[in-house]
Amino acid sequence: MINYNSSREKLAVSLNVCRGMEASLEISAEQRVLFVGLVCVDLFQVLRTYPTEDQGHRCTDSYWQRGGNASNSATVFSMLGGNAEFFGTLSNDRELSFIENDFKECDVKFDHSLVIPGTSCPISVVIISQESRSRTVLHTNKNLPELTVDHFKQQIDFNSLQYGWIHFEGRDNAFEIGNMIKHILHYNEMMKKKEANFKPIIVSLEAEKLRLRPEMDKHSLWQLPDLLFISKDFAQNDGFESMTDAVAGYFPKLKEEATLVCAWGEQGAAAVSSKTGVVVSPAFPPGSVVDTCGAGDTFNAAVIFALSRKQSLSYAISYACKVAGLKCGMQGYSGLKQMALNHF
Repeated sequence: MINYNSSREKLAVSLNVCRGMEASLEISAEQRVLFVGLVCVDLFQVLRTYPTEDQGHRCTDSYWQRGGNASNSATVFSMLGGNAEFFGTLSNDRELSFIENDFKECDVKFDHSLVIPGTSCPISVVIISQESRSRTVLHTNKNLPELTVDHFKQQIDFNSLQYGWIHFEGRDNAFEIGNMIKHILHYNEMMKKKEANFKPIIVSLEAEKLRLRPEMDKHSLWQLPDLLFISKDFAQNDGFESMTDAVAGYFPKLKEEATLVCAWGEQGAAAVSSKTGVVVSPAFPPGSVVDTCGAGDTFNAAVIFALSRKQSLSYAISYACKVAGLKCGMQGYSGLKQMALNHF
């Protein structure tokens, strides 16, 4: 557990001495943001109340939806008006055509993703209780392998200059993710030496899953991204009781110019950088909650979109809270397209 008071003191000292210039997170509107991680199929089962074990139940609704954190964030980024690409492994199972068609409908590119023969598509069964508004996710991945740094090097060409930002979903391949980020950072350093005006590729990482926590220390992932997203569950597992305590506690672990963002559900979100200090936004809940699945992925995509369009950190987390709130009031993501018409 991290000492709260010590963390606050470290944060105050680091900000007072201006530990470093904050990294510029702006990219051109034409550049792609590459979302690296999982795509799966979500099977939603909607019931009036949560099912009792060993009994038959009748659902009020049932539907398929493309899922996975990186996949969802790519969709939202595209809906908001961004140039999005998903990169991950795909199964050549019967669900492949559904996934490919849905990517195309959402204008998310996936042309560099790898189709792995002889594998099964990951499936998530999502049980939604209308009474309690809870969602319970049962995930299965039989044999689809995670990405490796070799996959990344083979498929993603930085020299095309089409990528302005690369976002990683923190998964079980933490060692490989670390090497992928290091590959990007090496390219950035090499290009800076060649071209004085070179704009480095921005890197962000999502730390949501609790099993990623020990890997963050083991592979020194704290020091790698320009922007780190920390989930509420991740922070609470470390003993933090509020979003402001969380950003204050984790911030000293990051590299000097990095930015940290932590969403806290119904309480909103907090963020910190050396330039801004701690900034906070309230939540903007919908009039009626319809579907909270993917709200965190929506938030992350909206933060990336706002920051990539040269908006302030304070504005970005407020904007993201609003977009996430809208998403919770609708099924799926297609209704978010209107957001692109009302901002920037």
